[in-house]
Amino acid sequence: MSSKIEPSEFDAYSKAETDEPFFTLLARDPIAPSLIEAWAYLRSGQIGAAEIAFKQAVDAATHIHPQMPGEAQIRSAFEVADECRQWARSKMVSGRR
Repeated sequence: MSSKIEPSEFDAYSKAETDEPFFTLLARDPIAPSLIEAWAYLRSGQIGAAEIAFKQAVDAATHIHPQMPGEAQIRSAFEVADECRQWARSKMVSGRR
């Protein structure tokens, strides 16, 4: 398990480069477990299992009160996604990956 008290060996914050953007999901978010599983399945090439996990995340999302698209937290998530793309592109161009 990874927590503030006991970071795991894969703790993203401690391994992030100083200029590297990151996004955090917390356990209190009802869609987090399925999204984390989907990521793990995708990274390990298990596309079918990832699709099932994504469907579970979508199903979980139907049971929560959605945030409005213009809310600051939602806008921030899209900004972080864009910053991640830009950061990865800049590393590929500079040869650092």
